Amino acid sequence: MLSCLISRMSWRELISLSLNLMIQALQLSLSDRSFSEPSGLLSFLLPTLPALSFRTNAFSVGASVALILTYPMGLLLAAILPSGILNPGPFSMKEHVLIYIIASCGYQPYGIENVVSQMMPDLMGNTDISFWQSLGFVIVTQFLGYGLSGLTRRFLVRPTAMWWPSTLSTIALFTSFHKTDLTEFEGVQKYTMTRYRFFWVAFIAMFVYMWIPQYFAPVLQVISFGCVIAGRGSGKSGVLSRFNNIAGSAVRGMGFLGLTFDWTFLGSYVFTSPFWAMLMFLGGTAFFQYLITPILWANDVWGDNLVLGRNAAGNPSTNTPRLFVGNKNSSLPYGSVVKPNYFYNVSANYDLNLTAYNDVAPVRITAHFALVYGASFATITAALSHVALWYGKDIYRQSMNAFRQVADEVDGLDKHVKMMEAYPDVPDWAYLVFLAVASGGAIVVSLVTPFNMPWWAIFFNLFICLIFILPFGIVPAVSGFYLYLNVLTEFVIGLMIPGQTVAVMAFKSWGTNSLSQALTLTQDLKLGQYLHIPPYAMVFAQFYGTLINAIVSTAAVFYMVFETKDLLQKPEWRYNGHQTFYSAGGIWGAIGPQRFFGIGSLYEGLLWCFLIGAVAPLLPWLANKYIYKSKYWHFINFSIIFTTGNAGAYQVVIIMPIILTFVTQYLFVKNREFYQKYLYVMGASFDGSAAIVSLIVSFMSVAGISFTTFWALNPNTNNVPYDYYCYPGASYDDYDCGFYKNVLEKNVTNTGISCV
Repeated sequence: MLSCLISRMSWRELISLSLNLMIQALQLSLSDRSFSEPSGLLSFLLPTLPALSFRTNAFSVGASVALILTYPMGLLLAAILPSGILNPGPFSMKEHVLIYIIASCGYQPYGIENVVSQMMPDLMGNTDISFWQSLGFVIVTQFLGYGLSGLTRRFLVRPTAMWWPSTLSTIALFTSFHKTDLTEFEGVQKYTMTRYRFFWVAFIAMFVYMWIPQYFAPVLQVISFGCVIAGRGSGKSGVLSRFNNIAGSAVRGMGFLGLTFDWTFLGSYVFTSPFWAMLMFLGGTAFFQYLITPILWANDVWGDNLVLGRNAAGNPSTNTPRLFVGNKNSSLPYGSVVKPNYFYNVSANYDLNLTAYNDVAPVRITAHFALVYGASFATITAALSHVALWYGKDIYRQSMNAFRQVADEVDGLDKHVKMMEAYPDVPDWAYLVFLAVASGGAIVVSLVTPFNMPWWAIFFNLFICLIFILPFGIVPAVSGFYLYLNVLTEFVIGLMIPGQTVAVMAFKSWGTNSLSQALTLTQDLKLGQYLHIPPYAMVFAQFYGTLINAIVSTAAVFYMVFETKDLLQKPEWRYNGHQTFYSAGGIWGAIGPQRFFGIGSLYEGLLWCFLIGAVAPLLPWLANKYIYKSKYWHFINFSIIFTTGNAGAYQVVIIMPIILTFVTQYLFVKNREFYQKYLYVMGASFDGSAAIVSLIVSFMSVAGISFTTFWALNPNTNNVPYDYYCYPGASYDDYDCGFYKNVLEKNVTNTGISCV
């Protein structure tokens, strides 16, 4: 394809077009305002993002914060800079969009997980890895997927049906700030407040409110309402009842009817995602967590649920991603936590130490964690099947048009597509050239750095991404819910090179991030199509932001690992997310999928989930074809239904999203004017203010500033968990003497009360 495209143009035309695109991109992207603003802001915000990922309850600061903060900066620079190339006129929405795109690249790079896992002294502990080796790996994993993105524009950007609902709140923010009030109502309007003013009213209201769950009353972050209904039970002090252990507690169990009043646990997706997609996602999550997991646990499907991860009081773990000893004759206590480094061979590049592994094998995981993996298997094949059945004809038509190099007549009817014809597009050959260059860099990094894997794995990674980029792109393009390749990549490569931990972890990051980055740029191109931003400027902004992010994030991680002393030993800084990636390296890398999920293994039954995922989408498709024809059948999307929650997270993200989803639908039906004019603006303002409060509270925590007045909604978490009300004998300050005497065998509590 590359040679065919190039053959149509002379070298003079190629050079002329390349220079023209570069000059126009520089003129629009690199004015003093749209270049210096995000550079300075990224230098301030980016180090905090990888740092906050080390929090026990990790979170990220969205690009909406940068969008908000750069608006007054843009107005200020427009007012004080001399007119000319540095100040072309009033601060425009196009400049603001490019700043947002640069900032949106500021989330933590996925390759950072490999750096932390291999370098962290408490994990693999390879402290010989240099900064430059780490930076090279992070940069290449960030850029490899961009070459794939441009090849999907015909399928994921131009079609009207690919509307990317997650971009709507962002568009609402831009139209609010720049006062582009595109209201579609005729006659007298019920609501006269501008979107801009409404944004700031909602922003201030949420900013004030968020101090309550974030600082003064953190219990509101996670409320185990199932425990409130069922009560503590009549067991011994500190011992959860069976119901609370499995279902009631949102910390150790599945959080039946769990609630949260912290917006950082929710997000504007509850407003922007289609009603049908929310029903699929939340209904599926509730089905797996509230019904299937307790059934699996109660029937002890994989055995010994009562001994896995028991704490001092004898409460087993249900909601955790950790690995447990499954050998009753092991040198370690049966059912205790086993870290992957126990069966790593450090002298052989952390590959499997078979002797150590046999000492704890079969390694066990909880019923919930096993179900999460099974659901992930089903999601992969369900996405392929669903897209092939419902979108196969459209993909075939667009593919034929792409090969013929002709415009698609259906997509050409879209008004945004027509308006974008005014701008020259980045040609396909440019994306292919970039893909070739990035692939070459990936091979070099794989061969000469500690993040090594076979050279052929780079091309195999690209092959997998090419297969899944359309099905995994269509799902978020129509629903707002994203799918990832992390499980599939580690499953496939683990079968091909079993026992090679580092190589499997590296391939996982290549595959997962390549697809994720490709779809990120695709979504940004759709945002640019909606707001009529030149494609070359969007691509340049994305590349620039990604490069800055890779450099600053890698430096920040090195600081966190080596310069923060004992900070990462504190309970609130236990880097759960990084430990989950590290544990997955043990499951898929060292142990390997053949030992863990293969025929004859303890979890072999989970392989049936691949077949279940492939067959399930046939049911609504056949019903539409042979029983009753309806446009609603294709809304039954099993790739979303199978997307269940994460093991180890607070299980409180079902009930409140369900409530807000129905509130959103009510507004859509009964108050369409408010829905169209304000709802997306409100979601964006809530996201921005909640993120800023979370950032401030985190800085205060690092500085040692905390709210130390303990009360019912601010428990002493040094002694009791957030949902202390689930435990017999617990108060918000400490357990009673029964717990200390019978469980810990102490005669004084942590708060100094004598139990003699």
